[in-house]
Amino acid sequence: MKFVIANWKMNGDFELVNQMMSEIGKGRECCKVIVCPPAALITSFKGFEHDLGAQNSFYEEKGAFTGENSPKLLKDIGCKYVILGHSERRAIFQESDELIFKKWNAAIRFGLTPIICIGETLEERSRWKEVLSAQLANYCADKSLDLQGTIFAYEPVWSIGTGKVPSMQEIEDAIGFIKDVIGAERNYYVVYGGSVNGSNSAEILNIHGLDGVLVGSASLKVSDFKTIIGNASV
Repeated sequence: MKFVIANWKMNGDFELVNQMMSEIGKGRECCKVIVCPPAALITSFKGFEHDLGAQNSFYEEKGAFTGENSPKLLKDIGCKYVILGHSERRAIFQESDELIFKKWNAAIRFGLTPIICIGETLEERSRWKEVLSAQLANYCADKSLDLQGTIFAYEPVWSIGTGKVPSMQEIEDAIGFIKDVIGAERNYYVVYGGSVNGSNSAEILNIHGLDGVLVGSASLKVSDFKTIIGNASV
């Protein structure tokens, strides 16, 4: 079963919520649809037939952390998943691998399945294996660590929102490398994100070893998103 994960980022409104609710019906047992809207819109999805996720959460349950999202509260309002370590969080908010790992631990503790984003910038492309290895190090230091279904999203930063998509072979090579680093027998999944849309999703979803896609701007267009879901359900 493939994952189709929508990351709305800081976009969307009640109209889009209603459109998504009415047009993305259940009937897709062949893939797992997860929608991650801005935090302010999560509770507007009441009765949604698919799973919800948040775009970030903190590493503490509660306290004097103005502006942060409690993993416990996210779980309480219906989230099953949470995106952590997106390249925008790493670049704009200077989140380190160590901080992201602390957030991973808290998400697991409160019953959320983390979606950990990893990927290299254009400047780092020549040493992408080194970059990915460093971003994965905390999850691999102890091979007995139960990853509890964690989803690792390979998102080459140079491809996000640019329309530039790596070749299918480059994506397959990266997915294979990630699985080699983490280990084949552990409990996790690997998806791809970076300019995924209705036109290229069928080919991407057919890549050997890939467990699904993380979709950005195309998830804001319901017709495109429906096409991607259809391609994942084949």
